[in-house]
Amino acid sequence: MAQKKIERVIRAEGKSDVVIRLAKVQDMRRIQMLYAEVYGGSYSIPIVTDKEKMRRAIEDNEYYWLVAECQGRVVGSLVYALDLHYRNSKAFGAVVSQEFRKLDLAYTMMKLVLDDITHNKDLVDLVYATTRTANYAPQKLTESLGFIKLGIFPNSNRLQYNETHCLTAYFTERALQRRRQRPRIIPEVEPFYDIVRRQVNLDKPQIKKVEGMYSDHKVKIPLLHFEAINAPEFVKNRWRKTRPNSFFDHIFMPFHEPNLILITPDQGTEVYLTVNMKDKYSVVVGGVTDQKSFAVVLESIAQKVSQMDMGYVEVIIDGYSPAIQRDALDARFIPSAYFPCAKRMGGKRYDCIVFSRTFDILDFRNVKIISLYKNFLKEYLKLWRENYIELVFKTETK
Repeated sequence: MAQKKIERVIRAEGKSDVVIRLAKVQDMRRIQMLYAEVYGGSYSIPIVTDKEKMRRAIEDNEYYWLVAECQGRVVGSLVYALDLHYRNSKAFGAVVSQEFRKLDLAYTMMKLVLDDITHNKDLVDLVYATTRTANYAPQKLTESLGFIKLGIFPNSNRLQYNETHCLTAYFTERALQRRRQRPRIIPEVEPFYDIVRRQVNLDKPQIKKVEGMYSDHKVKIPLLHFEAINAPEFVKNRWRKTRPNSFFDHIFMPFHEPNLILITPDQGTEVYLTVNMKDKYSVVVGGVTDQKSFAVVLESIAQKVSQMDMGYVEVIIDGYSPAIQRDALDARFIPSAYFPCAKRMGGKRYDCIVFSRTFDILDFRNVKIISLYKNFLKEYLKLWRENYIELVFKTETK
């Protein structure tokens, strides 16, 4: 990878110049002070809260960490994580001090790195981001940079109150050219696909009406007995030696390192998750299993993480495996986003679908979302009602 070099001077009337540059290890304390200034004690991303992880990211070639500095004070920060093998990137952690927000620092920092990694150096084919919904600004920022709206993560983070995030991505021509065509999706996913299709040129999907072992909701899904292992280094090392099989070959979770194993006593099923105890968020990263139904595995995961006081669990499944998609829905994991080109395998890129399950009361009173994100939310709520409320009336005995 070519040497990183980004610098831009922003001149502001009545203020000292603001210099946008790559972060240095010496900036770490000032970066943390900036996040504390903006978020108080509620910011939970480990790369910011954990100094050792921050140090590694600043020094690592697979991260671009930019800061905006004014008179020795860090007034803006932004991180891009890169996966050079899979040619994906994630932008996150954009924050600007209140008094400097009229200078469009977040836009400038985002744009500088976006251009460098997609066009100047051709390092990645797509960049994605999740945006908060406490206000409209993050959504408008990514929209102005050409990011496509892909869906929502409902109730995904439990901070002062349950937060819903939005999923958005920037696609290069190369990503779309290498996309595997004709995804095979269940009917419930089609509305999400159509919302994305209105924004970017995608072909018509194949709609597959498949039934699973537990599609009849009167049939109770049996539970696996999971034991939890949360020794971080052990989990990380064991994951590196694990080759996912069965249903887990069809899932995807970029930029997440597992810190929890759920394992059955006979070791027939071993699931790797990333959990964040502070904001009660969990995602399935991968695993191995001897089970015949993914619904059994997912229902068992959901029950276990709920017992561990998680508020949310998520799994991302490829868009070409309708039977596995059906199993996820049978386990009451509701689709909420469609992510074209997300997963790179060989010379092709594969679409993926975000399925999630929340254990808290749905409350969107504080959510501020623009345009198409509202359509994603409507489709999600429609499916949530069908799977959590309407079933009562369908199965009612006469």
